[in-house]
Formats: sequence, structure tokens, C-alpha cells
Amino acid sequence: MNRFTTLLVSQWMANAGDALYIVALIATLYQQTGQASTAALFPIAVTAGMTVSGFFFARLAKQMPHATLLLLSQLMKTLSLVLIVLLDLPLVALLLLVVWIAFLDGFARPIESAFIPQITTDFQKANSIVQGTNQVVQLIMWPLGAILVSTGSPQSVLFVSLLLFLVASIGTALFRYQVRSLQGSVEEEGNEPTFRSSLQYTRTNVPARLNTALLGIDAFASTAWISALFLVYIATHLHVSNSWWGILNAFYLLSMIVGSYQMLRRRKQRSLLQFSVLLSIVATLLFGLAPYVVVALIACVVQGYASQLRAIELNTRLQADTPIARLPYVYSVQQTVYTISFCLGSLLFGLLADWLSIEVVYLIASIIALLMIRPARQLRKQVATERTQQIS
Repeated sequence: MNRFTTLLVSQWMANAGDALYIVALIATLYQQTGQASTAALFPIAVTAGMTVSGFFFARLAKQMPHATLLLLSQLMKTLSLVLIVLLDLPLVALLLLVVWIAFLDGFARPIESAFIPQITTDFQKANSIVQGTNQVVQLIMWPLGAILVSTGSPQSVLFVSLLLFLVASIGTALFRYQVRSLQGSVEEEGNEPTFRSSLQYTRTNVPARLNTALLGIDAFASTAWISALFLVYIATHLHVSNSWWGILNAFYLLSMIVGSYQMLRRRKQRSLLQFSVLLSIVATLLFGLAPYVVVALIACVVQGYASQLRAIELNTRLQADTPIARLPYVYSVQQTVYTISFCLGSLLFGLLADWLSIEVVYLIASIIALLMIRPARQLRKQVATERTQQIS
């Protein structure tokens, strides 16, 4: 396997393992407590872990080669899951380990994205494959995990997850071997990197700042599309059975895969950022006002498709505009911005759903999404300027 394929497959295994072990833990706690509310603790724990990791990424990433850090984080995730599998841990200990595993994931994801410019020449194609296959993994593993839990036991699903983590560790070790010639070849310029210096660079570098601003606003506005609000929407607006909750989520993910496929096949360089932002605004408004479930389904498809176009182009632009030495640190800052925005958005829209009608909640979300237009336009102008300079 080439280096890109090795990295891709190892991350597939890790992501599949992540989905399965969370499903298994949710099922285990529900069996123990009989309270579905405990399931809400796990997304909070995952988000907290990934947010905190951003503050430590720069120091650790400077002290060791990035592929080594990637392997170390995966090995520690595997050992942590061994503890979960073998020990009968109380809820607090389980949540702490979930936070710890998410903290380690916070190192893996920026490194994976930052390696793409070093191991492939077609950034858009590589990002399309990564984004699309990640959605396929999510689409398959969450329902598969539920099926395995219902036909077997949560413990058996944890063993499967552990096996996937072991395979991911082997794949990551192979990737580390394959990129040994790149280890240490890219030196960080300037001062010793810290979270503060990484944040300062992201703020002062125009492409990185615009890219991160658009990502943060997108993360905040997109929390209106999380599954929990879908349940409220189905019950209070559409007045249909809860089976539509799964259907809407499935079509949302499928449309993201379609968006990835289009970007994979696309060769034109014209920016789609503004187009995708306008689609998201219209989709959010249409979803909130949908008179029939079919209209809501169409809005879901449009939103999933638009968000995937935007995510792929943002990744591609960041990789093209940012020096390789700076890229992992900018990605780490972006991950922190994303998780904080997602937490705040989830809290806001959750509270609004309790206070206001669900239709008003989606109207507010569409208004917030309007804030994406300005950074999207500025990034589009920057792309046009760069193309003009290349021609001249």
C-alpha cells in the first residue's frame, strides 16, 4: 500500500472502533441504570476531550515526529480500551476514559489532515476520499453497532472495537515506517510553538483566519441539524413517527457522501464556498418551514451535500495556503474552535428548543448561517486573485 492508503485505512479502523465502543458503552449504561439520559454524557465527554487536547497539541507535536505522535496516541487509545474491556468500571471512571480517548483523538486528526500535502499531490481528491469514506464508516458502524449489541452483548462489541483499534495501531506503525524519510524534514519556523503562538499565527494569517472563521460559524449554525433536535422537530412540527428520525439522519449522511463523490470527480478550480453557504441557508429555512416530511427530507439532503462541499474545499484551501510546518498547528487551533463552537451551538439551540417553537429555532439558525457569507466571499476573492497572479 502507498502512504496515503495506509493512513486512510488505519484511520478507518480507528474511526470504526470509536463508533462501536461508544455504542457499546451507551448500551451498557442503559442496561445498568435504565436511564436513556446517560447517553447524552458521552458526546459531552468526547467534545470535552477533543477541546482540551488543542491546548497541548503544539508542545507535544514539537517534541516528537508527527507520525510517532500519531502512533503513540493510537497505542494509548488501544490500552485505554483494554482497561474498559477488562475492568468493571463505575460511570465516572468510564467517562474519564472516554474523555482521555477523545483527548488522544485530538492529536490524531490534525496530524492526519496535515500529512496530506506531504504524501499526495491532489489535495482535493485526497480530502474528498477522506471526508467521503469517513461518512461511510459512520453510516455503517453506528447502526451495525446497534445491531451487534441487540443480537449479542455490549461486551462482545467492545471486543470487536478493541480488535479494530489493534488493526489501526498496526496500520499506523506501518505508516510511521513509510514516512520515516519525512520525519524531521519539516522544521517549524520562528518561536517554540505553543497554543498561543499557533492561535496568533491563525489570527494574523489572512487565509488561515478566514478559513477558521468560516469553520467556526459553520460549526455553530450546523448544530441545528444534530439528531437531538431532529426528534423534537419530528414530534412537534412534522407529527410523524420516530422512524423518520433514522431516515432523516441516513439521508443526511448519504448526501454528504454524494458531495464527496462530486468533489472527487470535479476538476474545475472555481470556488464553491459561497454556493454551498447559500444552499445551507436555504436548506435550514426550508427545513424549519417544511409543510411535509418529503420537503424536510429534501432540505436534509441539500444541507448534507452543501456542508460536505464546504468542508472539503476548506481543507483543500488550508492545505494549499498554509506552510507545511505550520499546518498541524493551524489544524489543532481549528479543531479547538470547532469543538467550542459546536458545544456553544448545541447548548444554545437546545435551550431555544425548550423556550421557543422548533420553527423559530431553525429560522434563528438560518440567520446565524448568514454570517458565513462574508468570510466565504473573501476566501473566493483570494482564490481568484491567486489564479490571476499565476496566469500573469
